Amino acid sequence: MAYNKLNDLSGKEWIKFTKSWFTISARIRTKGEIQHPAKYPEELVAEFVKFFTKEGQLVLDPFVGVGSTIIGCQNSFRKCIGIELNPIFAQETMKIVNPMYSQLLQGDCREQLTHIQDESIDFIMTSPPYWDMLKKTRGHSNSQHKERAVKELPLYYSDDVRDLGNITEYDDFLQQLTNIFLQCVHKLKQGKYMCIVVQNFRNTDGAFITLAWDIVRELSQRLTFCGEKIWLQENKTLGIWGYPNKFIPNIHHHYCLIFQKV
Repeated sequence: MAYNKLNDLSGKEWIKFTKSWFTISARIRTKGEIQHPAKYPEELVAEFVKFFTKEGQLVLDPFVGVGSTIIGCQNSFRKCIGIELNPIFAQETMKIVNPMYSQLLQGDCREQLTHIQDESIDFIMTSPPYWDMLKKTRGHSNSQHKERAVKELPLYYSDDVRDLGNITEYDDFLQQLTNIFLQCVHKLKQGKYMCIVVQNFRNTDGAFITLAWDIVRELSQRLTFCGEKIWLQENKTLGIWGYPNKFIPNIHHHYCLIFQKV
């Protein structure tokens, strides 16, 4: 059998991962984790790092939030560097950092990335802000946004002017996000991969924002786009959007966009 240079998986495990869609059974969030309005599951992270790295290799997340990527890496015996702007989220993440495997850098990722050696990272796994979507509520049904408001939970990341979620113009947001990812690419080893978990969404004015495809368009100028895996959210509550006059989809999936540095 040919030597597997990418990961530690068997051929059977390799084939299973390459299916283009998946669901995740995530554990219930802790009281501290639920303060983050858009945490993605560490179970998802574990699946990706097991495919794109070997044990002991180094993963980077420039938007680590409350530590999903760090937890997924530690549980899979991978090392991880996470960067988080929000000091409250960073404090929560520090509770789970195992210094044998992980390092947390608190601050603006554009500044913190300068402290990471070029071409030292084996894989990048992250989910960035989806523009200012968290600050907006759409429609009149019971949305997650409204449920969090009733529970007096944070509705968006922060009021920090450096927070990408506070940018009002979409084109400006996309350009700044693209620049951050290109900065991350300098840290990635040649031939290695980056996975960005994002979602297309409907804006409050009714316009459909194709964030995933816009990121692919921008980054494909510097990276090879290898395709996507679609994360299906089967347990998300349906909203009665548009009824009874207009089709408005319940968007219950995210795109895991996979790029390679070649």
